[in-house]
Amino acid sequence: KKKGEGLTSREVKGTVKFGGGSLMVWGCIGWNGYVAILERGLLQSMQDSGIPADEVIFQQDNDPKHTSRRAQ
Repeated sequence: KKKGEGLTSREVKGTVKFGGGSLMVWGCIGWNGYVAILERGLLQSMQDSGIPADEVIFQQDNDPKHTSRRAQ
């Protein structure tokens, strides 16, 4: 294409626009799911990422599933 020439319909791809909207997602996890994440996922993820366990400070927000006897 030469300078100053417009684009042809072959060179332009149209878009489809949708009007607004929203999506709300709700989630829940119980103590057993939380414990499973800690047991099966957290340590393995740390190892896979090369994060030394002695450099990690684990924090939680006192949610009941975090403070259950099983999670301790």
